Amino acid sequence: MVTGSVEYGPMTSGTPLIVVLGHQRCGAVKAAYAALHNDKPLAGNLQAIVKALQPAYEQTVREGGADPVDTMARAQVELTATELRSNQDLAPLVAKGALAVVGAYYSLDTGRVEVLAGAPS
Repeated sequence: MVTGSVEYGPMTSGTPLIVVLGHQRCGAVKAAYAALHNDKPLAGNLQAIVKALQPAYEQTVREGGADPVDTMARAQVELTATELRSNQDLAPLVAKGALAVVGAYYSLDTGRVEVLAGAPS
């Protein structure tokens, strides 16, 4: 359902840009990281978030880094943006330059947004 909501603008009205924006100290990423790291599932539907973030967790474990939650948040942004760029309905729009899918990261400390991937040239 979320992907359908993201597809709607570009497919129906020519929306030229999708921004996947992660942020510093994300509570959902922190909880998912802890659940996966400690092998302790979260209650109820919160476990769905853990499952969705597992690929970012696995990438984080491979990459390492001083702040694994920050690394995981950034990884999730990049994975999501890549997935949207290769989506069967959005990929043709990206290929012809009608749509850009940008991954970005918002720093709560500085108020700055850093583009991670997909910036149009």
